[in-house]
Amino acid sequence: MLLEYLGEGDFALLDVDPGLVIWTFIIFGIVLFLLWKFAWGPITAALDERAGKIHADIDRAEKLRSDAEAKLADYENRLNGLREEGQHIIQEARKDGEELKNEILEKARQEAEELKNRAVREVNMARDDALHQIHQQVTELSIAVAARILEKDISPEDHA
Repeated sequence: MLLEYLGEGDFALLDVDPGLVIWTFIIFGIVLFLLWKFAWGPITAALDERAGKIHADIDRAEKLRSDAEAKLADYENRLNGLREEGQHIIQEARKDGEELKNEILEKARQEAEELKNRAVREVNMARDDALHQIHQQVTELSIAVAARILEKDISPEDHA
């Protein structure tokens, strides 16, 4: 069959037949018109819809990226603020600890000074009491010695 169409060794497919060329153009035009009328609109609408969806996805992705960057910057600012607040709290705690230490040391110094002063007073009181007792004993002894002497007759020999 192929050989019949080809002819006697010639390539009949390459032969130009004016009627066939006209019908080919007419059928091509009809198919092109039908495609343009019925298929071109839905195809372009689908392509436009797809392009719109792609643009919307790109816009949404850019918006999400900018939102993420804004949130990241906000979180970094909050984190830096928390770090600064933490440093401030640590510094305040150190300062309060130092003040408390100084207060405790000052109170201990005052208590030690009070204990020392009380001990000195007690020692002075004990010394004064001891001196008073010694003075009383000396007085009593002096009186006793004077009484013994007075009881005894004083002779001129005792004077000499």
